[in-house]
Amino acid sequence: MKLISWNVAGRSGVLEAQAEALARQEPDLICLQEVRATSLPRWREALTAIGLGELGDSSEFIGSRRFFNLAASRWPLRALPGIGAPQPERVLSLAAETPHGPLELHNVHVPPAQSAGLVKVETCEAIHFALARPSDRHRILCGDFNSPRLETAEGELITFAVNHPELLERWDAAERSILTGLAEWDLVDVFRALHGYDRQDASWVFHTRARRKSAHRLDHILASPSLNAVWCDYHHGWREAALSDHSAIEAVFEPRTT
Repeated sequence: MKLISWNVAGRSGVLEAQAEALARQEPDLICLQEVRATSLPRWREALTAIGLGELGDSSEFIGSRRFFNLAASRWPLRALPGIGAPQPERVLSLAAETPHGPLELHNVHVPPAQSAGLVKVETCEAIHFALARPSDRHRILCGDFNSPRLETAEGELITFAVNHPELLERWDAAERSILTGLAEWDLVDVFRALHGYDRQDASWVFHTRARRKSAHRLDHILASPSLNAVWCDYHHGWREAALSDHSAIEAVFEPRTT
């Protein structure tokens, strides 16, 4: 079973190239973030054409905001209840009936650190509250977490709480609650489980006018051990080709049937 998660950055002008890149990988599940309402029909057509005709999206919750999440699957999908995030279009929760047993799929786009108020903190807290519990299903949490700020080669994790000293303790706890706190509930960082901390990949890179570069590993796949992840890596070439400002992350699983 192959999954790709990608923040496509609302780049409608390169949608066909994005869809072609995804099709070449022959995934079974795709989770997209930052999809525009105007591009949704084109995405539906492109994903159906590559055999992923089971679709779900969070466009009904978009309100005045521009972006929402989209998921596509080879297998039947049904919507799960929302988790109570402050901006509900940022968390798309679905159940997939796979040949390996039922799968809970949570496609998230956590707001960036500079968002107004506590929306990022409250989103992380809502995700943790919803998922920090036992489950008899396979589970995947993937998407753009907009965190962490840094991971050291020794495995130390530094959140964006350092930019918010007035809320340091709560902010730090909120980001950690999904980055590492869900591991005790069988949602493990697949990339780190397979590569350790020797790899210092950045899935988002920003070049400032002063030619300083800000780079972070913001895009993640957390999965149940029962899914038995055997491979995980980033498609940095897609970002370097300007298909998005994010690298896609792909994981391959050999699930144990539940």
